[in-house]
Amino acid sequence: MQNLQDFIREMAKLIREAHSEIPGSKFLAEYQELIDRMFPGGYTKTFEKIQAGEGSAVEFGLVFVEVQPYFFRSQYIRTKLIRMLKHARLSSLQTERLKQVLDVEHVKKMKRKT
Repeated sequence: MQNLQDFIREMAKLIREAHSEIPGSKFLAEYQELIDRMFPGGYTKTFEKIQAGEGSAVEFGLVFVEVQPYFFRSQYIRTKLIRMLKHARLSSLQTERLKQVLDVEHVKKMKRKT
């Protein structure tokens, strides 16, 4: 799992660098390519695989939400993954990991309200 975490962090770094170095519309093409490289089999395919309950895609989604990478649109992607993972077939360990992510999110949300 550590290698997957490192890979996600490294790809997030590449996306941040591209975002700061490549102007406007040129960045969007590069962004799409980097996102497809980050997600196993491509961005869209990974979401389809999560919906189908494919183990490696579910694991990738869980690691992504645990790592919380920071880059252009990363929070949107993370939120989408969390929604999908809530409805995916998860092992008991994966369910616990998702619960931990959701618990942390809840605590953050409550702190912002005070």
